[in-house]
Amino acid sequence: MNRISPALAAACVLGILSNALPAFGAYANEFTPAKLKTQGQTQHDIAGSGTVMVQVQVNADGTHRVVKIISSTNHGDDAAARDIAQNSTYIPAHRGTSAISSFYDYRLHFNGKSVAQSSGDEMASGGGDTAAIDALVRAGKYKDAIAKANGALLSSPGNESILQLLGVAQYYDDDFVDAATTFNRVTDIKKPFQPIAAQAFATGAVRASATDPAQSLAFANKAIALSDSDTSKFALGVAQLANKQYPDAVATLKAVHDQVSDPKDKLNIDQELLQAYLATNDSAGASAIAAEMKGLDPTGTQASNAIAAHYIQLGSDAMDSSNYAEALKDFDQAASAGNPADAVTANTFAAFAIMKMPKPDYAKARDYALKAVAGSPDDAQANYAAGVSYAGVYSTSGKNDDKTQALTYLKKADTLAKAAGNEGLALQIESQIKNIPQ
Repeated sequence: MNRISPALAAACVLGILSNALPAFGAYANEFTPAKLKTQGQTQHDIAGSGTVMVQVQVNADGTHRVVKIISSTNHGDDAAARDIAQNSTYIPAHRGTSAISSFYDYRLHFNGKSVAQSSGDEMASGGGDTAAIDALVRAGKYKDAIAKANGALLSSPGNESILQLLGVAQYYDDDFVDAATTFNRVTDIKKPFQPIAAQAFATGAVRASATDPAQSLAFANKAIALSDSDTSKFALGVAQLANKQYPDAVATLKAVHDQVSDPKDKLNIDQELLQAYLATNDSAGASAIAAEMKGLDPTGTQASNAIAAHYIQLGSDAMDSSNYAEALKDFDQAASAGNPADAVTANTFAAFAIMKMPKPDYAKARDYALKAVAGSPDDAQANYAAGVSYAGVYSTSGKNDDKTQALTYLKKADTLAKAAGNEGLALQIESQIKNIPQ
């Protein structure tokens, strides 16, 4: 049995996105220290081997000045160290996306008469590519950052610094599943990236739940490992539901439900928890959650949509198994859920279920079909059901009125099907019309 309709799947995604928003703020306030961009040259003689630590003030606009020598194992190299530090270029520190002034402690290693190439974070992990990708992300140029990162990974496929920046860019560019997939390639996600990686895994888990349940569950568990937050737990509950782990889904989603107080967040969770209760045949739990959803959003139809979709699916499964009595019971439940559009579908399906029985009661099928048509006069399937049922009534009554009604509904259904581009349905309808004596 399919656990969720496309419309409800979309609602799940919207739910996790709204829950993910606070983490954007958390990531946006992350402090990123100043970094070395390019190493400068010196005109001073190098005295010999040693290590010198120079403190550099890096301003928000990228300008800088040497402040002092912090430590030195060979003071003969101090002048060369100052010169190199002054002639180097730097990436300023950031608080979120805003550049700020800070200090950079520049460690220079001298070996005989030469100085070793420094290995600042960005230089050690991919040279200028990493710095350039980082700058593109901070500038909000996410597609450019993605292209730059993918290009850099061609020559350095396992570079985890680039992979983490790629994951961030993909996430901010709304490529949630791609972002989760990228972070999944990183063996050691660094602390500054963990909040956004957790969000990527959580959101990716919800997005993947409708198409790849196993991947959804893997992503959700990654999210939990990085951040045991309500958002991660929500994603896990959705993934468990997709994998038909219904009791686990109830437990996970119920725990999240009891922790949140924001009405919008609770409504998002309730949509999934209702699905879990329905799947475990917990009518009391489903009724309680449906009532809560109605209280949170009096004009909303999420609960009735979910209940109707659940019973329509159960009825369809029962009809496929030739259990027509059970199918009719389920379709009646769906029709009574309170949503007019779902009632049209349920009554139409009920009419067809009756007509598939070994001894069809065409009058009863007609009554269901007419309720469907009354709910939506221009529904092609409802009109088709009405036409076929009237044809069945005519086969035993022989009354011209019944034949006229059958042809009227079938011809209208044919016109509606063709207007909607549903040629397959139109062919079925025309076949039925040919079977009625004109």
